[in-house]
Amino acid sequence: MVGRTLFDAALSGGAQALGQPIGELAVGKRADWLVLDGNDPYLATASADGILNRWLFAGGDRQVRDVMVNGQWVVRQGRHAQEEDSAREFAGVLRSLLG
Repeated sequence: MVGRTLFDAALSGGAQALGQPIGELAVGKRADWLVLDGNDPYLATASADGILNRWLFAGGDRQVRDVMVNGQWVVRQGRHAQEEDSAREFAGVLRSLLG
């Protein structure tokens, strides 16, 4: 399927471009994970590579439940660990710019 081809190429090309041990589940590779929300109706009614196609071409970030970067959870249940701090700082920047 198209989504699988694009996703695999992105993993491989991204790892090559960055020169980092990423892009696959293997010993010595960095632990980066993305967990999709299996309760999302659009994903729940797909199977195999159809899930990947629906996420890549129609779902986006609303279907991402959890994200791990380098072994550390940064998004849990759809909420970034620093979301509130980021929103507060962004509001401060906007106040300064529009002030």
